[in-house]
Amino acid sequence: MVCATRLTRKTDDVSTEKILLDVSHLNVHFQTPEGELQAVRDVSFSLRQGETLGVVGESGSGKSQTMLAMMGLLANNARTDGQVLFRGDNILNVPTAQLNRVRGHKLAMIFQDPMTSLNPFLTVERQMTEVLQIHQNASRGQARASVVRMLESLRIADPLRCLRSYPHQFSGGMRQRIMIAMALLSQPHVLIADEPTTALDVTVQAQIVALLRQLQEDHGTSIIMVTHDLGLVAGLSDQVMVMYGGRVMEHGLADDIFYSASHPYTSALLASIPRLEHADDELQAIPGMPPSLRNMPAGCPFAPRCGRADSDCQRPASLRLVPEGASDHQCACHHPGAKA
Repeated sequence: MVCATRLTRKTDDVSTEKILLDVSHLNVHFQTPEGELQAVRDVSFSLRQGETLGVVGESGSGKSQTMLAMMGLLANNARTDGQVLFRGDNILNVPTAQLNRVRGHKLAMIFQDPMTSLNPFLTVERQMTEVLQIHQNASRGQARASVVRMLESLRIADPLRCLRSYPHQFSGGMRQRIMIAMALLSQPHVLIADEPTTALDVTVQAQIVALLRQLQEDHGTSIIMVTHDLGLVAGLSDQVMVMYGGRVMEHGLADDIFYSASHPYTSALLASIPRLEHADDELQAIPGMPPSLRNMPAGCPFAPRCGRADSDCQRPASLRLVPEGASDHQCACHHPGAKA
């Protein structure tokens, strides 16, 4: 079972009384013709006001399913249990009408693919003004004025022409800016960004990151950054949660994860990052493949790919503090050690 220990920041600017989101022992199951599959196993974390949590891991590690479960957006064959407390109220498995008072307003999400997330048959204006008309009962004129101001704040040239256009008329970077603008219109307390820079060139990626930083500075918004890009996480996050096989492998403050990683999977991810000072070196890849949900290892899900694995790893490892007595660094490994 995942340890219930919560992270304590090294600075005093954020107190425990300002926890906005508290996820405890979240599990996600999918019913399939071949039987029930568990995609997320006992995930726990908390997020304070103005804080950024980076969630990293390979494709299929359970990152997106965790976020979709929190938002109540899983497929119909999904089943969830655990708790997702937003400002002390459990929003997991509540009626849609109750969830909609939070979702899209106080808790917003930027999806991975802006082309499929935007309706190709509706203008940008129709899709953006609808957010304010639904959540704030704004008139069409009021909503349109707010949308124009938001687009201008995101440095989108000629916002009036943008409103008259359809999604296919924009580049991937512009569509992602529009998605961000839609998510920010209601000034959410928590913003979930699921791979917000995927398939974008590095220049546009830098612009998106700058926009998210500015959002935090202006509104104190808390952000969950879901990505496989550790470089992106390093530049934004206060704390980092590493997932693999639907489980949390390591969780701690960003400095602890990047400078004192304890789990061999985290160390392998860090070793695989290309570095300019070693441009001529061979890229380091993690051997093997991520586990299938239909054939998960009995013990640690990373054991078949791990150089430290032994007989102890045939049983699951629960999250524990590393080093012993620490208050903010947890690792699910029988043989933790700083190898990064």
